[in-house]
Amino acid sequence: DRTALILDIFAQHAQTREGKLQVELALYQYRLPRLTKMWTHLERQSGMGGVGLRGPGETQLEVDRRLIQNRLSLLKRQIDTVRTHRTRQARRAP
Repeated sequence: DRTALILDIFAQHAQTREGKLQVELALYQYRLPRLTKMWTHLERQSGMGGVGLRGPGETQLEVDRRLIQNRLSLLKRQIDTVRTHRTRQARRAP
């Protein structure tokens, strides 16, 4: 896949913290819509007992999608933090 190859090249050459975070963010954004065909062989997980935990449970696809969404939001926050830190440092420099 051409896009995956390009992302791999960018990942190999990223040196700054912001660059590495941006490449990881792009990789997860690329993978998210392609998750659907990876887990078609799995059935729904059964609920693991307890109150309110009955029912079919989450599919592996739903779990992976939720984890990737969480990671995407974390990466975006980290990139914003790095950018604000960089602009603060640039203001201090004479």
